Amino acid sequence: MRLAHLHGYCNKRAPTKLPGRRNCGRVASVAAFFMLSGVAAAVEAPQAPPPASDLVKSLGDERYQIGKIVVDRKARRMVFPTRVHVVDKPLEYLLTTTGGMKEYESLLEADVSGTEFNLGCILLGLERDPRQAPFFQFSKEPLRGPRVEISVELPAGGSTRRTSAAELLFDADSKQSQPVEWVYVGSQLNAVSNLFGAEQAGTLVGFVHDANSVIESVAGLGIGAYGSVNGNTALLPPVGTEVEMSITVADGGSGKN
Repeated sequence: MRLAHLHGYCNKRAPTKLPGRRNCGRVASVAAFFMLSGVAAAVEAPQAPPPASDLVKSLGDERYQIGKIVVDRKARRMVFPTRVHVVDKPLEYLLTTTGGMKEYESLLEADVSGTEFNLGCILLGLERDPRQAPFFQFSKEPLRGPRVEISVELPAGGSTRRTSAAELLFDADSKQSQPVEWVYVGSQLNAVSNLFGAEQAGTLVGFVHDANSVIESVAGLGIGAYGSVNGNTALLPPVGTEVEMSITVADGGSGKN
């Protein structure tokens, strides 16, 4: 991959995956870092401008740190700390950034930006499914994308317990948690502000088909029934408790190594 190619991408193509030309220099600088690190394939078609290359640290053995995110390309997994944020109120998101626009409807929050989160996904080889048409919040059509598995490590009697993220979401209508299939959709460019949606809104993982999210559920949860999804108080620790989230490319997923 040549750096000139990235500059040409920013200057000549409609920016469907990049939040504006002013970030092209940062894309090029981080591309150079990855080329030297032997992982250029992960940023062939970046969905968002990565942070400056000095924020991306090589930990060796195909492991990288992006802010508080640790990406293990061999394990096809990234992990980072989050906090329990909202439990007993209506939810529309599994994870948002701390202080994000939608944090009041998010089960968990993390000190991670939309750009950092998306870059972690890109390093795992995740790419948008070209068959996925543009969609809007609360759209009911199933979403397409490479599948990921999301789990959360919770404190449990002096030890820890890892559970699927779906188990932490309680459906008030069915009185139980429902299985969730998560897919990478890559967020979008905001047509009004010309900014990367996840960076602006802070929406990282959602389940009401918000196009600003980086990861979404295939079938929306609670669409048309606001307030039907809450946190599972039988499993969750108190609000403010730190827990660890793990996102793994699912077997059979289309992420590239």
